[in-house]
Amino acid sequence: MPPALAGGLGRIADASVIPGELSGFRLLTSGSEALQARLELIERAQVSIDLQAYQFKGDTTGLTLVRALRDAAGRGVRVRLLLDDLYTAGDDAMWLGLAAHAGVELRLFNPFLAGRDSHLSRLTESALGEERMHRRMHNKLLVADGVLAVAGGRNIADAYFLTQSPERFVDIDVLVAGAVVPSMSLAFDLYWNSDFSHELRTIVEEPLPAAERRARFAASLPPGAAGLSTDSALAREFARGLVPMHQALAQAAYDSPDKLANEQVAVDLGMLATAGAQVRLTVAQAVRRARYELWVVTPYLIPGPTGVAALRDFNQRGVRVVLLTNSLAATDEPAVHLGYRKYRVEVLAAGAELYEWSPAHGDRVLREMLVGGTVFRLHAKAAIVDREIVFLGSMNFDPRSRDLNTEFGLLIDSPELAEEIRVFTERMAREGSYRLQLDADGKTLHWFAGGGGEPLLEYEPGTDWGSRLLLDLLEPLVPEEIL
Repeated sequence: MPPALAGGLGRIADASVIPGELSGFRLLTSGSEALQARLELIERAQVSIDLQAYQFKGDTTGLTLVRALRDAAGRGVRVRLLLDDLYTAGDDAMWLGLAAHAGVELRLFNPFLAGRDSHLSRLTESALGEERMHRRMHNKLLVADGVLAVAGGRNIADAYFLTQSPERFVDIDVLVAGAVVPSMSLAFDLYWNSDFSHELRTIVEEPLPAAERRARFAASLPPGAAGLSTDSALAREFARGLVPMHQALAQAAYDSPDKLANEQVAVDLGMLATAGAQVRLTVAQAVRRARYELWVVTPYLIPGPTGVAALRDFNQRGVRVVLLTNSLAATDEPAVHLGYRKYRVEVLAAGAELYEWSPAHGDRVLREMLVGGTVFRLHAKAAIVDREIVFLGSMNFDPRSRDLNTEFGLLIDSPELAEEIRVFTERMAREGSYRLQLDADGKTLHWFAGGGGEPLLEYEPGTDWGSRLLLDLLEPLVPEEIL
């Protein structure tokens, strides 16, 4: 081990994982702990920080992390930041300011050459037939000193981390150490060196000298940090140099960046490798081996005919399938709900158990489990096979993740981690969601609050007739393959 790592994150990683082929995993369900983990890695890094993000907002959370990245570069740490360009509109000045610091390299993935100040102009490009809008790097990854990493479903924004955010998501990340981390670094390098990745300075003009950009950047940072407690459990674990982790065999799965240029839609396992959809291939192979139970949590669920057929096969083999996704009242993507809702009857008829997350019922449950504020939306992406194998990552179970966006994930062989996630999400389903059931006619849906009790007679609980009417009007206009 290099001397620089002997007393830092390398020492913590070595103390937290059994040497050899195993990796260590620390579940991060609390937003504050998930942010704490990222800050610990950035602030303790001595050699390198590689951060890959789909969305990185310049709000309290984003600026806290940006400040930490700048300070790390000031310590001599090599900082590489790779951002998907979809949500960077209006933030070029912030990124130019960060990139003006020695030691910071910043690249944009599949960048927009025009309309950089407005998301509306990018939507206009899409309306005119530009495919760039629909083909994005959805990966989320942070690797520090090549020895500790964080991966999962969270974007970088207040809504994913801070309790005081008016809009909050519940999500799942893992802190990772051990044998799988080098593969995670390789995944980052693959995207960093891709033809789709472009240095910021080749896309955005730099009218100001570096010194002035650094000064303006410093002036834009608010005083203080994100209000994290240094006395949290995770902070104490890092301070003492040992993070308790589940020890397990694992593999990293990541799509090829060239998936964005592949026009072939992968409809079976034999085509997936050709299409560059390695994450979906890995997950498909794992779930097909289910013997008695499959548990899937996803904010966006569009199974399609192939998925429904798979559910029927599971049912015939005696495999219990439980699906937890957002209700219309909870989703942040109402258009995606169009693609989901038309499969609900078929999903239930195929024998699966279907739960929809309810903001009204879920608030109390998550306050008790996470000690936080109101959580309106589900954003976690996970699958548990036979309470033994876990998939965690960025992939939603919808056509966009399947065919358009690139994804990253971890397949982990750990009954202990599987049980921890199952207990967490099962309570969400049982106490914080609606359970859907079919009427005797095989067509009419009923929603049961909290998973039981009397059925709710309203259609799409928690919504008004106007929002439901709008979806009905939009349905003929939105193709399922881009949802």
